[in-house]
Amino acid sequence: MYIQTFSLECNDASSMASEMDRLFSENKPSLVIGYGNADLPFNELQHGLSAFTAPYFISSSCLGALLCDCSTVDAGCQLALFCVNDDGGAYGVGSADASCYSAFEAGAIALQNALNNAGRPYESPALIWCALPPGEEERILEGFASIVGTQVPIFGGSMADNTVSGDWTTVTKDACGPHTVAVAVMYPSTPLGVSYSSGYKPTDTLFKATKAKGRQLQQLNNSGASTVYNKATNNLIAQQLYGGQILGLTSSAPLGRPVELDNGAVNYLLCHPDSVDESGALHVFSEVEEGEELVLMEGSISSLTSRAERVINNAVMLLPENRKPVGVLMIYCAGCRLMVGDEINFMLNSLQEKFPALPICGPFTFGEQGRFLDGKNRHGNLMISAVVFSQ
Repeated sequence: MYIQTFSLECNDASSMASEMDRLFSENKPSLVIGYGNADLPFNELQHGLSAFTAPYFISSSCLGALLCDCSTVDAGCQLALFCVNDDGGAYGVGSADASCYSAFEAGAIALQNALNNAGRPYESPALIWCALPPGEEERILEGFASIVGTQVPIFGGSMADNTVSGDWTTVTKDACGPHTVAVAVMYPSTPLGVSYSSGYKPTDTLFKATKAKGRQLQQLNNSGASTVYNKATNNLIAQQLYGGQILGLTSSAPLGRPVELDNGAVNYLLCHPDSVDESGALHVFSEVEEGEELVLMEGSISSLTSRAERVINNAVMLLPENRKPVGVLMIYCAGCRLMVGDEINFMLNSLQEKFPALPICGPFTFGEQGRFLDGKNRHGNLMISAVVFSQ
């Protein structure tokens, strides 16, 4: 097992496809996961890769992709490629168009296609890595579970664009577009380490979702959700109490859903408010159940830039003692990316210094999927995750 990473500039789709052919002319990778700027010509890129035989998917990321290896430190790659080379393992990519099926069905179909393409149709993989259309990620995860159960770790992120306008895309050999559910299944010959966390800490402010449906919070503590949230955050959304976009304002103060682990520790699955409607309801990027307890969370630029190193370290520590890490697929929330601004460069430089020979690659996403230490796969917001491959 070894990992290669590449950063490609986008002059045109045909030149990118030719460059990929050149990179892999002598050694075909077992799996290629790519992330790039939302303005890439994805349809043309798919056409240019029609003869590419390795399993792959390429998904859009907010303001480009991140890549940190021995020669590159870049938070805005036009196209970053993470290439797994593992002759002793098995890998497959599957996809489905969620506009043609229910979200549940699209998840199930995409995963079954991936298993078939890996040549392991009846064997659960060690890991599922995915790129999902924003909106119904919880249902897609349920579709995955209908095929392989709930014990297989699921990691990945929701597609993103640069303006939250829906201009996101994922491309596979068989699909391309904003509704593509893409899944890579992995049967590696060496162990993986995984970690899923946030860079936020809980405050003493507690809420109860007294009226909620799906991704809409109508009441908190028996009062209008936007008014209660605004008061708790010192008028953070005072100008949008009855309508408006609040995505950028609320990145520092999301809602946390407590998840108690077997050892008594508590992790928090974050829920990011993105807008307020005319009735004063908060619209969020993940589902909230009526009656659920929520905690007001707080984050800072320093906490969000330091968390990446901790998440990677946590995943490395879960590898067997004699295994050396050789590469990291990392998911970093686009909301956190926008909040930290230019400090993202400090974060990546620190990662290169801390892990000088470890290639790290990933997107900035509009939703994050991962598994906490309680063994359950979840969809959250403003989260960070890492999957570490070993030698």
